[in-house]
Amino acid sequence: MKDLNRLRHSWLLCLPLLLNTQAAIAQDQFVDLQSNGGYTSYRLPDDTTQVDLSAQTQGACRFNRTWGYDLTNRELWTNGGCGGRFQITRSYASGNSSGSNAGAAVAAVAAIAGLALLANHNRHDNDRRPEYPDYPGQGGDWGREVRVDGRLCLDVRGGKFQPGTTLQVYECNGTASQRFAVGRGGEIRVRDLCVDVDRGDPRDGARVVLWSCSGSRSQSWATRGGQIVSQLTGKCLDVEDGRVRQGAHTMVWPCNRSPSQRWWW
Repeated sequence: MKDLNRLRHSWLLCLPLLLNTQAAIAQDQFVDLQSNGGYTSYRLPDDTTQVDLSAQTQGACRFNRTWGYDLTNRELWTNGGCGGRFQITRSYASGNSSGSNAGAAVAAVAAIAGLALLANHNRHDNDRRPEYPDYPGQGGDWGREVRVDGRLCLDVRGGKFQPGTTLQVYECNGTASQRFAVGRGGEIRVRDLCVDVDRGDPRDGARVVLWSCSGSRSQSWATRGGQIVSQLTGKCLDVEDGRVRQGAHTMVWPCNRSPSQRWWW
């Protein structure tokens, strides 16, 4: 009960700050972007908050498959023949943006964050919110497809779930060989194995294989603007020779934002 009263008191204290904080006003603009079968991109304004497909004008447009956007790198992209008219939502602060108003906004945000932390602290110990869900038991077929160039999927070569098996790109078929999930440590799992840079090889063109999960840096990956980046070398998951074709091996290569390095879940 004491904690509840503290929450109410804190909320009353921060309410004036919220009322004095100027609201952001959204404005929209529209842009037409078409893919001629390959990767096409458009530089988004710095204040972009969201992008929506307003109208499809050609091809088959599917979010995160043949079109998508990256607010970190300020990029809208289409691929695989998708064309459309896209609605770009932007925001800006209206009126006088004085230092006192900015300070009030910061204080209000801090107060709300404090309330959220306090509320979260009072939850039952078993009510956890992990960044990623717990893994199922051994042998489970779980995860999602990882696509490249809008038409092929990351695939366990030959469907052999054993250490040392290489990864390839192959026609998407929904099998267990194409179901991957990202773990808490940045590892990419398929069944009970992890995606690994073969033998921790730092050289360009090093093969990507499956290996027993060990938590090593050669098994740690990060996603940046549609690229999958090795935390061991800073290089990107790529298709051998940069040619996206059925059965091609995967490797790591210096990041260059080419279509063979553009992946989406």
